[in-house]
Amino acid sequence: MARKSVLESPWYWVYAFCTAAVLGLVLMGPKILERTVQNERSHQGRARAAENTAGVTPVTEMSTRDRTRSTLRPFYYLLAAVIAFSWLVLWWKHFRPQRQSNRNQGF
Repeated sequence: MARKSVLESPWYWVYAFCTAAVLGLVLMGPKILERTVQNERSHQGRARAAENTAGVTPVTEMSTRDRTRSTLRPFYYLLAAVIAFSWLVLWWKHFRPQRQSNRNQGF
């Protein structure tokens, strides 16, 4: 019995697209980070202006490139977990060595 192509497995495509997403994050990460810093600083500037208007000394710290509230790290972790899981399932279903008794029975 001929084995199906690996390209017919949905797990291969999950693996491939998640790998492409990680590559895209690595390439676009610096631009995304710059935009995130701009957005955070804009929000923090409004908060500081509100503190000044209220007569309170501003305590809101401004974001920098090295220190932002939101990062891409959760996306990397999520994609790494999906890549690992999809690769394991793909290996289990397509590449793992079959026992001789299963081959004879048509499994």
